[in-house]
Amino acid sequence: MRYPVDALPVAVVVGTTALGLAPFVFHLPLAAVIGAWLLALYGRTFCAFGQHNHGHLPVFRSWLLNRVYDALLTQNTGYPTALWELQHTRGHHRHYLEPDADVARITYPGTKTVMPRLLYAVRGNLTVHRDAIRIGLAEGRAGKPTLLPKLAFELALQLAVLGGLLFWNAPLAIAFFVVPPALTAFFVWWESYTHHLGTQPTNVYDASMTVESRAYNRVTFNIGHHTAHHEKPTLHWSLLPQRTEKIRERIHASCFREQHGTVSSRLLGS
Repeated sequence: MRYPVDALPVAVVVGTTALGLAPFVFHLPLAAVIGAWLLALYGRTFCAFGQHNHGHLPVFRSWLLNRVYDALLTQNTGYPTALWELQHTRGHHRHYLEPDADVARITYPGTKTVMPRLLYAVRGNLTVHRDAIRIGLAEGRAGKPTLLPKLAFELALQLAVLGGLLFWNAPLAIAFFVVPPALTAFFVWWESYTHHLGTQPTNVYDASMTVESRAYNRVTFNIGHHTAHHEKPTLHWSLLPQRTEKIRERIHASCFREQHGTVSSRLLGS
């Protein structure tokens, strides 16, 4: 690993995957199956934040280990990592100061009117694949390296794994590897809605919210330090709090938030 602290998100991803597979391998009573389902669903909320950070800075130095980790993340979040690398890293991060060009904008196209959170989450899930492919094709036409082959491979592997699980036990596959990733994919957009809500972007220091709650940042792997993240997208997530302190005086006062709720932070306290 590049940073030993990544053992935590990796352990969560591996553990969540194991919980999802347990009913396939062991004959469990219904109560245990339901318990595993609930725990796996909860674990997937952490996997989404881990995948976000992995998409910006791969966890492992080994190409093979990163690809294995991508496969595990994909089955837990419903999204291939390459999808985020294209739509989020190469789309949103390049254009978040230009809302009309931002594929993850929270405003209606051509206006400054903020769309409802539910619409934003639904729209994001319906357009993320299209936007990622468009970005990849545009990069290819410009003669730049494109992640489309990686995306195609990850999608094919995702479908192959899911097909194998459906063949093994269709009801369990739907319960553990179809429904939860769909819910997690929706959660990703629902949670990210607030990252730029209420800002009037003119530069990197007034375009994102910075949430300082330790509980929130603990369960989201420091996603609350969003201004620092946009300033230095490849800075490891464990170093973002220190970066926030260094740029604190530059961040617009209206962009600070004491806390922000997620399923995890509400359960653990803020």
